[in-house]
Amino acid sequence: MEKVCAVPYRLGRAGAEVLAFRHPLAGRQFVKGTREAGERSCEGARRELFEESGVWLETEPVLLAEALIGVPSLRWIIHAWETKSLPDIWDHWTEDGGGHLFSFFWHPLNVDLDEDWHPIFHETFRLIRATLPKVIGQQNT
Repeated sequence: MEKVCAVPYRLGRAGAEVLAFRHPLAGRQFVKGTREAGERSCEGARRELFEESGVWLETEPVLLAEALIGVPSLRWIIHAWETKSLPDIWDHWTEDGGGHLFSFFWHPLNVDLDEDWHPIFHETFRLIRATLPKVIGQQNT
């Protein structure tokens, strides 16, 4: 089983911010889910983003990283999209897990995650933080 993780990001005065949400039962998270059979990882990340946030991004994402994360280790494939028109905050009702209201916000790339984040997302954020600035630098050259 593989996980796909969708990381929309935006650039602002304070630097890069990545999209995250508060799950009503499981704390703060990044958008992620299980890759479906026969699905390209970028398609899975786009689908998970839509299912969990209501956001559909047409552009092709950039592959940020592939890594074994968690215990037991699962292969995570992380994709990123630059965005410019998403709101600062919003809520989205998702059918995941019987239905939940997810509250979306932007997390600054230069701010560490706190204890409200599951350890698996700390691992994921270290990868995002290490790779996203390189992608941003390439896109701005």
